[in-house]
Amino acid sequence: MNGQLDSCHCCEALTAQTPAAVKNRPGLSAIAYRVGTHSEFKKSMLAALSDITRPALQNLKTRDNDDFSIALLDAAATMADVLTFYQERIANESYLRTATERRSLLELARLIGYELRPGVAANTLLAFTMDDTPGAPLQTTVDIGTKVQSIPGPDEKPQTFETVEKITTRVEWNAIKPQLTQTFVPKFGDTHVYLKGTATNLKPGDAILLVGPEREGDSGSERWDFRRVTKVVPDHDADRTRVEWAEGLGTTTPHVVLPSANPKVYALRLRASLFGFNAPNPKTLSNEVLTHYGQATDKDWPFSISGQMIDLDQTYPGILAQSWLVLSRTNYQELYRATTVVEASRADFTLSGKTTRVSLDTNENLPLFQSAYRDTMVFAQSELLEIAESPFFDPGTKELLPPVTGATIPLAKTPPGLTKGQWLAASGKDTATGKVIMELVQISAIDGAKLTVSPPLKQSYVRVAPKPEESFSLNANVAHATNGETVSEILGSGDATQRYQQFTLKQPPLTYVSATTPSGAASTLQLRVNDLLWKETPTLFDRDPQEHIYVTRASDDGKTTIEFGDSVSGARLPTGQDNVRAKYRKGIGTDGLVKAGQLTSLLTRPLGIKSVLNPEDATGAQDRESLDNARTNAPLTVLTLDRTVSLLDYEDFSRAFAGIAKALATWTWDGQTKRVFITVAGPDGAEIKPNSDTYVNLLAALQQSGDPFVSLRVKSYRPASFRFAGKVKVNPDYQTDAVLAAVEKALREQFSFDVRAFGQPVFLSEVIAAVQVVPGVVAVDVNKLYRTGAAATLRTRLLAALPETLANGSLVSAELLTLDSAPLDELGVMS
Repeated sequence: MNGQLDSCHCCEALTAQTPAAVKNRPGLSAIAYRVGTHSEFKKSMLAALSDITRPALQNLKTRDNDDFSIALLDAAATMADVLTFYQERIANESYLRTATERRSLLELARLIGYELRPGVAANTLLAFTMDDTPGAPLQTTVDIGTKVQSIPGPDEKPQTFETVEKITTRVEWNAIKPQLTQTFVPKFGDTHVYLKGTATNLKPGDAILLVGPEREGDSGSERWDFRRVTKVVPDHDADRTRVEWAEGLGTTTPHVVLPSANPKVYALRLRASLFGFNAPNPKTLSNEVLTHYGQATDKDWPFSISGQMIDLDQTYPGILAQSWLVLSRTNYQELYRATTVVEASRADFTLSGKTTRVSLDTNENLPLFQSAYRDTMVFAQSELLEIAESPFFDPGTKELLPPVTGATIPLAKTPPGLTKGQWLAASGKDTATGKVIMELVQISAIDGAKLTVSPPLKQSYVRVAPKPEESFSLNANVAHATNGETVSEILGSGDATQRYQQFTLKQPPLTYVSATTPSGAASTLQLRVNDLLWKETPTLFDRDPQEHIYVTRASDDGKTTIEFGDSVSGARLPTGQDNVRAKYRKGIGTDGLVKAGQLTSLLTRPLGIKSVLNPEDATGAQDRESLDNARTNAPLTVLTLDRTVSLLDYEDFSRAFAGIAKALATWTWDGQTKRVFITVAGPDGAEIKPNSDTYVNLLAALQQSGDPFVSLRVKSYRPASFRFAGKVKVNPDYQTDAVLAAVEKALREQFSFDVRAFGQPVFLSEVIAAVQVVPGVVAVDVNKLYRTGAAATLRTRLLAALPETLANGSLVSAELLTLDSAPLDELGVMS
């Protein structure tokens, strides 16, 4: 030791600085918990050397750092500094808000009965196509567990999906065609009709008659029309003939009512005249002849039609009783039905000969033909022609087929076996883009050959295209499938002498699928001991000593440990050799979000199945719970207690449900009742589709956990975006490109889906603040701030809509406003 006393400074301004006071305001993301640092500990110990209450240390006068005694204090201060550093770290790991280690959050959550969500597997629907070659089976069964693997894209790994339902597939369900023809119903202005067959024996100039069923029993009915053929177009491929006429059906002056539905079409094969039409003109006859007939020379013969009978100019054996006749004069026609037809002799107008005498069913308007007796034509010998279905595609007018869209799909024919609730894969060429697309719909009603589907078709499809694969069709061989591959393994041997015996699954991660449980997920693990199924339970606490139960725990690295009881809380495992066996599925998370059409490789090929694909993107996947989500969701266990009562309960329950990232519950009014309306969003802003497992299971779980009489609606959010243009002034000491990249990164993080809330507006001030805090930014000048699709102007506030009820009673979900994912309009440097 150094014995010099003149410069030790041992009593100069030394006071104890430890333990330091620990004070933290609420809401911090990290707390200060150190009672001292190295310098503070050392100063406190040096001050203690001069403390009069420690007389034994009074003789140590030196304070030099190179003194061994002072060096010992320095070492002690270093040790205390290290201890308090880790004490602060441990203290931070003891609170949900401040913990940074996943293991800390996992153990904290378990204290209140919450398990960090392990994630949930993606789900989708698979459309199977059967082999339609001759000799192949007409139907087959696709069992649960049929494996299909994806064709990976760049930087992707193959994903295995397995069917989770057993379905029967049929060849006739491969491609159900829409209605390509329609029943002929006369319309005003129609100029054609399709007839069955190609041997109609019609030609231009022939007469055809359309008669409605009303005219069959009512001679005064005007439900008929008469036309002259202008064109005959046989279609040998379709075995039908298109018959055209010039003037459209129906007239406005005078008004002619069209034949109603189910008309009959007749060809009038015979054209005749009335008896005497060819009588010589009296002016050309001698006076003796005229005197004999009592006829004046300045007038035509006194032609007349009396009663309900007409005589034709000759005999026509083809005219039969109950056949139709049309009397026609210039600009006027009238329809009659022959009640009796006889052959008679007649001598009149200097003419004599055989005639066909026809008694008509009515004398309506017969006198109108007396004034044009010679010009009146009689179209008779009616022959019934069978009407064919009219094609939607009109070869005559070259009109396009009407597209297939909406909720109602008329079919060419309904294949047997379709049921309400069955899924259909719709495919065909999109009328807007010209690309072949697919979507999924569900049968909500079957009415003959007409299907009603839900949701309605979102796209508009070409009904018939030149290429068969581009034509619209429905595939009814559809099955649910989820991500994950089934594995079986022997976990080990039971030992009845062990309490709480544990095993770990060898092939993690364990697959969890969407379910109606409060957590929204269910394990795929099936565990058997001596071939007897044991059941999973959330906890062993207060369980019967003989219950065959177990609990599972997921470690921080994703491995799953299985733990059995102790014969006090749950049964112990019985002793046996390799008697503990597990069957489960492996694979989980967003890696399973394959795109539409990627699942095409059949690892299990049922007999008769030719191919498979997924019509839509897989949905519903979620990775294991992040730290931020765990901090938010863990307390929800004690807030909701797995039941929903208040409005906030509905929101908390939904937000903690597997596959749901954000939720907002609001009260709405539909004009009659008050209802709970929940806006939801999936991970990374994914849409929660009404037909997805996540949506269906969430709605069911909410109804099970709450009042069944509460009206409840769930709807996916409406994504909205805004655009930005601006310039920044960069500190010359910084690299410009790096600063600009950091600015864009800051904007995208600040206004990302994870950070923003439903209905949260965007203010110009917060945009400026987000840019201004970036290191290297001296100033910022925002030139444009506007919602995507609106005018490119500078707005000080951009609103995002909250849920609302529209005037028509429909509900509109909340918006979530984020920065547009497209490149920024402008991000430059101020000059």
